[in-house]
Amino acid sequence: MLGLRFSRLVHAAIASGALALAACQGGGKGDTDTDTDTGTATEAPTTDDPTGPPIDPTLPLPPDPTNPLPPDPPDPPPADVPPALLGVKLLDPSTLQLSFTEPLAPVDTVNPKRFRLSVAQAYLGNYGGQPSTTLIDPRYYNLEEYCPPNPPPPCYYEPPYYYYCYYGPSCYYQSTGPLVPTSVAPLDGDPTSIVITLSVPIQPFLCNTLQAFEDNPNIQMVLHLHYAAGGLAELQDLTGLALPSLGDAWVKYDGNFYGYEGPAFSNLDPFLPIPCALFDVPAPIPDDSPDIPDSDL
Repeated sequence: MLGLRFSRLVHAAIASGALALAACQGGGKGDTDTDTDTGTATEAPTTDDPTGPPIDPTLPLPPDPTNPLPPDPPDPPPADVPPALLGVKLLDPSTLQLSFTEPLAPVDTVNPKRFRLSVAQAYLGNYGGQPSTTLIDPRYYNLEEYCPPNPPPPCYYEPPYYYYCYYGPSCYYQSTGPLVPTSVAPLDGDPTSIVITLSVPIQPFLCNTLQAFEDNPNIQMVLHLHYAAGGLAELQDLTGLALPSLGDAWVKYDGNFYGYEGPAFSNLDPFLPIPCALFDVPAPIPDDSPDIPDSDL
């Protein structure tokens, strides 16, 4: 009876406002509260939006791994450093491209005789003897194949039943003559490069000769360009600093063979062999014989 009376009194007091119940922290049920009333709660942002957050146009975009950005260009050399030759390559059998570390001044007055090619042959001394280098004029290796007109050989029949046939001359190799630079010009669109025109084209025979020594452990042969600085008609950068000489003793030498002892290619600094890869296979021998119809075979 007392419990029922007390319960009615409590409910009456709550209804009249005389009694207020304090809220229990955690919903009154500790960590097991499952109250889902969220009418007044602020919902946290979700990450289900497939478009993602808005992109700030002022921030740089991350690099695309499938299309990486090109590397930054190298810093220009200091103003007191002269230009340097980086490499020489063949654009075609009659044209050389020279690349430098910086833009050059106009080359209209540069004398092409400041340049000279050599076939540089080095003995490494691996099998005894003193290492040495020999510079050879390229004309002795720049050979072109020549096949004189060769009509079908005349044959004569005589008893006792055999033929006499007289064959004409066969193909042979001959020098193209001097292989020297004849002009110097800028390369369009690249202020750090120039082009040099040669007097005659480089032949497959020269490239094949160099490639024959690529795997030789004691002898190396390369095609190299030499340059002599000095005077007014020399290569300079935009500030007037001149390109240093490169093996200039060969440029000033009148002979066709020049040798010296010491480490291989020691007078070529920088050592920049010219890749001779214009010809994948030896040039075919021209066939001047007349075509024979299949019906005649």
